[in-house]
Order: sequence, then structure tokens, then C-alpha cells
Amino acid sequence: MQLNLIPIFIILLILLSVISAFLSSAESALIAISKIRLRHLVEKKVRFAKLAFDLIANLDRLIATILVSNNFVNIAISAIGTSIFVFLFGNHFIIIGLSTLIITIFILIFCEITPKIFALQRAEKVSLFSAGPMYFLISILSPIVKFFTIFSNFLISLFGIEKTKRSPLITEEELKLMIEIGKEEGVILDEERKMLHRIFEFGDTIASEVMVPRKDIVAVSVDATADELLNLFVEEGHSRVPVYKENIDNIIGIVYARDLLHIWLNKQLIIIPDLIHPAFFVNQSKKVNDLLRDFKQKRIHMAIVVDNTNHTLGLVTLEDLTEEIIGEIEDEQSLKMQNNLL
Repeated sequence: MQLNLIPIFIILLILLSVISAFLSSAESALIAISKIRLRHLVEKKVRFAKLAFDLIANLDRLIATILVSNNFVNIAISAIGTSIFVFLFGNHFIIIGLSTLIITIFILIFCEITPKIFALQRAEKVSLFSAGPMYFLISILSPIVKFFTIFSNFLISLFGIEKTKRSPLITEEELKLMIEIGKEEGVILDEERKMLHRIFEFGDTIASEVMVPRKDIVAVSVDATADELLNLFVEEGHSRVPVYKENIDNIIGIVYARDLLHIWLNKQLIIIPDLIHPAFFVNQSKKVNDLLRDFKQKRIHMAIVVDNTNHTLGLVTLEDLTEEIIGEIEDEQSLKMQNNLL
């Protein structure tokens, strides 16, 4: 090495150190950034957000590219740094050992630890800043990275380790924890927290857990008179009542309160069978989220819950399902009963 080349090698050493620091910071930032936050930035059309999102969507390729390029850069830093030390202080094993120690400490502090800590503290900004250069680097090194990836997967397969699917971005338990943290930090109100937790529980709930039990069902016989039906609706305050024939296990339909107008105008001409709407039956084990979907698709508000032998166990209304999410709903009839008790 000639003396006049020393400044060039020092400049090259600085340049390689900057590249190494950039790669380290890009790695930490792109791994640390929340994918949910990044998706939000993509929807807002923030510059480079889509590039960053595409990069972490293929994390294996990103990590492989960074490791390959950063290792080559760090090896080059070590080689150039050692050459400068040897040229200035002589080719002695102590000099070589000392230069190796100094360069290793330099790489750890300035090219690894410091850039990564910096990137972790500013993950969003660093991710967006580094997305473009990283995408370009991946394009250039694609053949080399592909070779190393295939070889690595081959070595893994030799140990009989199957490639597994990456774990979910966020689990239900983590979401629940985020809700609790949001409540503690004042971002989410207590009532909102309760509602969100009820939504999680909703998907695991079955019809038999939310139904009005058989003994509490308000129903009317198909043989009842118009006056009896009118009195039942007035006394109970329901908008829909099941109609049975002979016993509650033989429900043949539903009568709506809105149809009472016909009875009011023509008491002598109207009989209950004229007002019956088809009943919707569901098994006791049906998930309530599926039941809610059925209610929406069929535009109905009530289902009769039966067991495997079609015996009536209870009934579920749209209001029951809604209360599972938003909490107890007190209608006018409930408030009137409470006032009477007071």
C-alpha cells in the first residue's frame, strides 16, 4: 500500500461504515415497525409506505439481503482497517491482533449497536427512509440472496425441521392486552373497553348461552282467541310471540305485534293462523355470530332454539344478541316494571 492511497482507503472505510450503519438501522426499523401502523400509512398514501409494507411482507428475503450485504461490508471494513494498521505500524501479530480488536469494537459501536438503538426509537421514520434503498438493494442482490436462501433451507431440511407458517401478526390475547393498555392510558373509555371484550367473547358464545329459557318463553296457542292474543301482547309488551299447537315443543310460527291492527279492526273476522309468520329454528350449539349473520340475511328478529331431537329449549331474539355486545338494553316495558316496583 502506498502512502498516497491512505486517504482513499480512509474515505472508503468511512463510506463502508455508513453503509453498514444504514443496513443495521434499516433491519431494526423494518422489523420493529408495527405492520398495522404501516398498513394505516399505506391507506393514507404516505410516501414509501407501500414499499416498506412490501418489504416486511417478505421478511425472509429482507433479512437474508441485509445479512449478506452487511457481512460483506463488515468484512471489507475489517480488511481495509487491518491493512491501514499494518502499513502504518508494521506487520506484527500484536499489531494485527490489536487492529482486529479495535475494528471489532468500532463495528459493534458505530455500525451495529448505535444505529439499531437509533432505529428502534424512530422505527417509522427510518423504515420509510430506508424502504427505497432496501428495495433497490434486494433487486440487485436477488440472485445471490436466492442462492443463500435455498442453501439455508436445504440445511434446515437435513435436520428434519419442516418449514412452518409465520405466527400471526397479533393474537387475540395481545389485542386484549392492547385494549387494557388503551384504557389505562385514557385512549379507550371503560364502557368501550367492556364492549370490545364482549365482542371477543361473542364469537365463542353459542345459542343456548344467550337464549330465553323454555320456562320463560311467552307463547300463544294457535287456538287462542283474538282478544286473548291482544291481551297477551299488551300485558307482556313483546313485539313478537311464538305460536304453538298443543304444546311448546310444537311451535308452528311467529305472530308480530304490528299485525294486531288487523285484529283491532276485524276482531270477528281474524283468527291467529291468518297472522302466523314462519318460525326460524336453530340448534342449541349454533354460534351466535353465525346466528346474527342469519338474522341479517333472512331479515328476521327471532329464532327458536331446539336440541338434537327438536324439542324446544328456548328462544333468541336480535335484542339478545345485541345485548351480548353493547350490554343490557332496557325498553319502555322494563322501565315501567321497575317504576311499579319502586
